[in-house]
Amino acid sequence: MDALAAVVTLLKPQTLLSKIVRAGGRWGVRYPAYGQPSFALVLDGSCMLAAEGIPATRLHSGDFILFARTPGFILASDLKFKPKAMVIPRPEDHEDEVIHGDPALEPSVTLIGGGFAFDSINASVLVDLLPEMLHIRATDPAIAGIAPIVEIIKREMLEKRAGQVLVLTRLVEIILVEALRSAPPDVQSTGLLAGLRDVQLAAALQGIHLKTSHPWTLETLAREAGMSRSSFAERFARVIGTTPLSYLLQWRIVVAKTMLTHEKMTIAETAFAVGYQSASAFSTAFSRETGGSPKEFVDEFRAGR
Repeated sequence: MDALAAVVTLLKPQTLLSKIVRAGGRWGVRYPAYGQPSFALVLDGSCMLAAEGIPATRLHSGDFILFARTPGFILASDLKFKPKAMVIPRPEDHEDEVIHGDPALEPSVTLIGGGFAFDSINASVLVDLLPEMLHIRATDPAIAGIAPIVEIIKREMLEKRAGQVLVLTRLVEIILVEALRSAPPDVQSTGLLAGLRDVQLAAALQGIHLKTSHPWTLETLAREAGMSRSSFAERFARVIGTTPLSYLLQWRIVVAKTMLTHEKMTIAETAFAVGYQSASAFSTAFSRETGGSPKEFVDEFRAGR
């Protein structure tokens, strides 16, 4: 496992729905903000996409879109057409195929779209490490690794075979990693992806993510990156957007939350597993970062299940 895979694994993505979308004639639909991740692959034709806070763009056959936290958006034949207000479909109301525009006309665009959910425990922190929107164009070689996965997701959703939940969970994890590691350099100039593109910072990030219990200091992280202490601290803060030790603390708390809930480890076991020499030191850091003690966090999680 590497740093990117570690983040995606803790996000625990699970597919909620997937469907074929066809549209013909003049048409437009407006969806409210979803907040959860979603993706779309254009199978044929083209259409316009206008998402809140993001410049409008035309999607072409073979293009792939990934939202980490889906905003309100419009899909349309052209943006001058008044869009029809839509609601976010619930999994229990799922349709395998949706038609927009004039159903009597030959579709001008066909897409496969899907929505999924991240584990609520750490989503608010980890999603901020991902790009707001990822657009991989059909001309980008990276699309060759994504399109087949989307097709398998479509088949699994339609055929509803035994073991579907497990297969879909793994496929969504794969498509996230494949899409994120294929992100063009201009997609995210700061944050995790930018850090992983920097060979020296990537070495330090690998250490933080994969050897979380190691007694890291600014000096040892700088050594891991093969840089001086001051140069490393400056570059890390500029590229990642926070200091190395703040990032380390944040990651340790993220891992600890998963251990306390999903793995049901004790506070003492968790403390040592994420690099603290005592449960009290861990509890102090946890409370300072989250506003509550580890015990309060676990109690709230159990009460909310």
